[in-house]
Amino acid sequence: MDILLSLVKTPAVIIAIVALLGLIFQRAPISRIITGTLLSFIGFTMIKVGGSILMKVLTAFSSLFSNAFNIVGVVPSNEAIMAATIDKLGATAALILLFSMVLNILLARFTRFKNIYLSLHLVLFMAFALTAVLAELGYSHFAIVTIASIFIGCYMAISPYILSKFSRDIIGSNDYAISHAAISSYIIGSYMGKWFGNKKHDTEHVVISNKFDFIREPNVATLLTMLILLIISSIFATQPQVKEAMVQVYGAGAADKNVLIFVLEQSAIFACGLYMAKAGVNMFTAEIVPAFKGFAKVFAPGAVPAVDVMVLFTKAPNATLIGFLVSFLVELVCILIFPFIGLPIIVPGIMASFITGGAAAIFGNATGGFRGAIIASTINGLLLCVFPALTLHLFAGLGANGVTFADPDFTISSMLVNTVFGWFK
Repeated sequence: MDILLSLVKTPAVIIAIVALLGLIFQRAPISRIITGTLLSFIGFTMIKVGGSILMKVLTAFSSLFSNAFNIVGVVPSNEAIMAATIDKLGATAALILLFSMVLNILLARFTRFKNIYLSLHLVLFMAFALTAVLAELGYSHFAIVTIASIFIGCYMAISPYILSKFSRDIIGSNDYAISHAAISSYIIGSYMGKWFGNKKHDTEHVVISNKFDFIREPNVATLLTMLILLIISSIFATQPQVKEAMVQVYGAGAADKNVLIFVLEQSAIFACGLYMAKAGVNMFTAEIVPAFKGFAKVFAPGAVPAVDVMVLFTKAPNATLIGFLVSFLVELVCILIFPFIGLPIIVPGIMASFITGGAAAIFGNATGGFRGAIIASTINGLLLCVFPALTLHLFAGLGANGVTFADPDFTISSMLVNTVFGWFK
């Protein structure tokens, strides 16, 4: 089980194995097998490294922002709650993951749900969440593994299939689908964008004065967005709070850094991280799509790989930034409202705001243009706050105080499983 957990926590290895098997089954030349496998591995690793860079900057910004405006509450972090409960739930979650993968492949082979979910690290988080819910309800180990495996296996096959109605238009083909932990948000946002948006006003075709034409360059726009956020936070933060954020980034070397240099450098690093992730996306998709056809031919003829949502960020960079900002602002508004309606404060998860907010806006823009992007990312921001607050009590028995699961698919699934299977207890 330790090997399985370790493997799933390194999704780039899984991607490389899928590419390797696919190319072998296609009887590709040895040089093509080596090249395709390694480029798939490198490409996905670039996405992870780019994401790590983004995470480091966003963590520093989150600390600076929370301290500057004295925001205290529950932090939605899948990684943190998994780390806190891995000794208690890890073995069960690993079994659920294994059986879920098998069911996903069987469904892809024998039903119309032809998607194979490759973001297995996200499935692992869901396995932890459902294990916690079912254990709290008093189900046996066998029942937990059975129920959760069937639920998650069906989710892995069906959710990308439903979303493909919208993702296909964004991607421009059916070569791959999207597997992510906020598919519920993207589906809702897509429909709301379709009903209330205006597809003619695309975020990528926004009219900008020639004086501000530099904003059209995605890397410049990304840098400026983070620069503004860091400057605002630094203005309202005290000097010790700024130093604390700088120590998170530079460690002992923070003493030698100026605040202005810190803000400028982190903004540039943030832009670099996103650029690296996008470059990795291009390399990864160019290799995994043709290689997967060989894998599917043996295990599930006609199957389509469902990959991480960050592959869409190159499709609509303006929508990505708009979605991040809108989702984040909505989460800030929730901080002000929740104490008055009896809900716990959920501290905005900056990385979740960036990835799911940006992706939600891409889907909203595809169906409803600029207005659709705003609507979809607003809904996403609400889902990132409301459902973690409503499900917090479900994970109280874990002893992981101050943290909870973040993404909509985890929290909505937990509420659904708790409601349905709570009837039998």
